[in-house]
Amino acid sequence: MQKTIYGFSLLLASSLLLAACTNQTAKDAAISSSQHQASQQKQNSLSASSKKEALDSQSTSIKIADASLAAAKSANRQTTESSQRTSQPTETTTTVKLTDSQKTSVTKAFLTWAEGQAKIGNMAVSDWYFDHGAAGRGDWFADSHSPDGRILVQSQVAQSDANDAQYPIHAIGGCVFYTAKDGTVGHGNLYQGDFASNYSIDMDMSRPVSKYLLGDNGKVYELKTGNGQAVSTNTGFGEVADDGQSDEIQAVPFSVSQDQGAQSELKTLLAQY
Repeated sequence: MQKTIYGFSLLLASSLLLAACTNQTAKDAAISSSQHQASQQKQNSLSASSKKEALDSQSTSIKIADASLAAAKSANRQTTESSQRTSQPTETTTTVKLTDSQKTSVTKAFLTWAEGQAKIGNMAVSDWYFDHGAAGRGDWFADSHSPDGRILVQSQVAQSDANDAQYPIHAIGGCVFYTAKDGTVGHGNLYQGDFASNYSIDMDMSRPVSKYLLGDNGKVYELKTGNGQAVSTNTGFGEVADDGQSDEIQAVPFSVSQDQGAQSELKTLLAQY
């Protein structure tokens, strides 16, 4: 009986010891798991923070690289533009001094060329590009849209240094392209009737009209008009008042003609002088 009780006691003690060990193991496992989870969360947090820092750093690097590339492109563009401006030749304007007879010869030769061009365009052309009749007391001139300055068309006084200074360019002559009412193509005849009738007799003003002005600087200037607008021989030209400074009649500015054929023809004609 005593042996039985002793055996039972020994079994109970073993069970209690095993249970205690099991509980301790469970507690240790729980603590270890909790510590592992906390460590893992910390590592994940550090990893996320590191990734964010890395991405922010990468983004900053990309922005810096883009800014540097943009600055390099801008500097290269400015250098290229500066180089192009430097390499482009500066146009110099020199005038050719012609006598009245030489001006007449150049104008006739240019008119011959213009007649051929008029035929191509089914138009007529005349050298009666400017006239003011018996009226007028001051210089007649043309303005230009370019920086070339005023062009003296007809001086009412003898040429002088002061006159040349006021008008850096002098007209050699000119012509007018138009559509003739009578169907004439090529050389036109606008000198019909009296001066008061002017262009109205044979010029169809409902169609384009172009006045060409030949400058002694080697440039052809052009005034586009017509297309329903009344045109006369003094259309586009201005007159200086008696004081020689203020304008009695305002001028409508001519432009440097985009007709490269006309520009080349005038330069060729002036090359002999």
